[in-house]
Amino acid sequence: MRSLFCAALLSVTVVFLTGCASTRGVGRFHTVVLDAGHGGIDRGAKGVDGSTEKKYALDTAKRVERGLKRAGYRVVMTRKGDYFITLPSRVAISNRRSGAVFVSIHYNWARRSSASGTETFYYNLKSYPLAANIQRELARFTGNRGVKRSRFHVLRNNARPSALVECGFLSNSSDARKARSSSYRQRVAGAIVRGIVKSSR
Repeated sequence: MRSLFCAALLSVTVVFLTGCASTRGVGRFHTVVLDAGHGGIDRGAKGVDGSTEKKYALDTAKRVERGLKRAGYRVVMTRKGDYFITLPSRVAISNRRSGAVFVSIHYNWARRSSASGTETFYYNLKSYPLAANIQRELARFTGNRGVKRSRFHVLRNNARPSALVECGFLSNSSDARKARSSSYRQRVAGAIVRGIVKSSR
């Protein structure tokens, strides 16, 4: 009965981290494609303090890169600086790699300034464990908005297990203040690294 209940949860759009959240892996992989959201002319979300998503996404991705390399993984960055890359190009970088997973890093925005916390998205069931493991680690110290299914281009068209992580709302004054902190971005990066490593099973 428990397994049937867990299976039912996977069929809905939003999957909150409960006892049913899978901590199994997506299979052995040796390469992680890290995608820092936005870049160049695409600044992404604008924070209440004037900050830009593209800057925080790249900084966080580079921190994740360092952590994964220390853990022995090969890392491929879709962008290493402040320049624009199309969504199809980001997916193509991932699809060219075998034995890989894809993680896209973003900071969120909402019309409601009260919206806060972290959430992680996936598209298909093979990607769910990756998203769930990352969000489980983030939820240890952030507001937990759960794991959600989405048709984002970089997830829907990806041949590899893939997840998109929203690391906080720049439209929320508290989350934006945290995002400005290098120590917070380091904690976020560490959580993403741990989630990825736990998924390599």
